[in-house]
Amino acid sequence: MIIEKISVVRMTFIREVWDLVVIDTNEGVRGWGEVTGSMNIEAVAAIIDSFDTRLKGLDATHRLECLKVLNRWSYPSPLEMRTYMTALSGLDQALWDLSAKALGIPLHTAYGAKGVESVPLYANLNKALRKDRDEAILAEHGRKAFEEGFSIIKCTPFDESEPDFLFNNLSNAFKKISALTDHVDISRIAIDCHRRFTRTSLDSMLTALLAQFGTPFWIEDGLDTAHQEELPIFKARYPQLRFAGGEDAITSCEIQRLVDSSTYDVIMPDVKYMGGPSVLLPLMCFGERSGKHVSLHNPNGLVATAHSAHLSALLTKGMPMEFPYRANIGREELASPTETVEGGAYHFNDEPGIGVEITKEALKEYGATYTKGSWKPIQG
Repeated sequence: MIIEKISVVRMTFIREVWDLVVIDTNEGVRGWGEVTGSMNIEAVAAIIDSFDTRLKGLDATHRLECLKVLNRWSYPSPLEMRTYMTALSGLDQALWDLSAKALGIPLHTAYGAKGVESVPLYANLNKALRKDRDEAILAEHGRKAFEEGFSIIKCTPFDESEPDFLFNNLSNAFKKISALTDHVDISRIAIDCHRRFTRTSLDSMLTALLAQFGTPFWIEDGLDTAHQEELPIFKARYPQLRFAGGEDAITSCEIQRLVDSSTYDVIMPDVKYMGGPSVLLPLMCFGERSGKHVSLHNPNGLVATAHSAHLSALLTKGMPMEFPYRANIGREELASPTETVEGGAYHFNDEPGIGVEITKEALKEYGATYTKGSWKPIQG
């Protein structure tokens, strides 16, 4: 499978955008990766365009040879830049997809998880509710997700609040949690704080939360970046709570610090930012063997979900993986074979690679490619 072309594709929907990396080969086989959430997709696309000239003509099944071309030493190292690591992650995903397709086996089988049929998911309600955060709608989505088999529901009740006012104004957020607990027990609700709290305001919130509702499934990203070193205080003060984080990590060192920390119970790396499966595979195993739970961060599209699910097939502790519930109604119809999410789980098929391909019709209707500094509609 000789690499002929590498493209960056943006698919734009009503509620979300997916940014994809596509590697085309001389055998007509495509490898798929996802780079959504890079913070600067034009910069990522420019980096990938520079990779195109270096990778074109190489055998995509010689994955290590291809990665060697991309990982040549330089100073300063680009491996601490989010844009570079996101670009590298997308290409690494696509190369793994092509490697498994060349072998004719599902990607999780190539990883060593043959026989795994599905991985558990939790429902992230935030993606579908960004344009309407009414507590009644939140509660209804939570009820539906729970009835559909998602055993854990994640909400972001503080997203409408300015960090400076959270100490004295928790009422709006607690109304949302209260509405959700009418249908889902608090022990099955994960709360993502999106780093909106300081040490003082987080302490106030957690005390009130536990008194009013009880213990949630986890607390995610409670403190803003400037106060991260204070998290051990909260682990000591609230030993009954499970703390989660790590979605923004882009280096192995960052993940190792989280694993080594006594604070975090759940590590949440993202296949789109860490350097791809080649980097995540050993880190996931290291995390679990160090006594942590691992739950891959995955609020995005079909391709990232597929890659994250195949990786999650290697995990042994049963922690569910993130799924953007109802963010894109009918998204399974954008791929062939279709994405199968049933009973709160991602189900694998027998197709080689990641098992899903975005259809030509969907690419033409929703997609654009980044060409010579601008987005061009996909033709044909």
